[in-house]
Amino acid sequence: MSLPANVTVSSHPCLLVKLAQLRSQSTSPKETKALVHELSVLLGSEALGKVLTATIEGTDISHLGFPFKYYVTNPRRIVLVPILRSGLGMVEGYQFSISSSPSPSTHNRRTPC
Repeated sequence: MSLPANVTVSSHPCLLVKLAQLRSQSTSPKETKALVHELSVLLGSEALGKVLTATIEGTDISHLGFPFKYYVTNPRRIVLVPILRSGLGMVEGYQFSISSSPSPSTHNRRTPC
């Protein structure tokens, strides 16, 4: 099967394990929610690592009194557009991946036929 150039199939070992757990018939609803969050953090980190860059915005002082460089991500604004209910469950994990950037999210409401 040929995939479009902008599609990446992940073979990250942690992702494969979480996906197998998610597919299992014995996974409870509570575990499912946690797995969807963990999967979205992994997917978000992998996907955003290809499009984001980090730049130094300034310096700050650590709790121990040492100066350190303060980084921000570019682009500074990212919009998440979840698809249906499954996508809504993944928004929190993606936002966790890009917590240093404001990330508005939007979704389209399906209209009944």
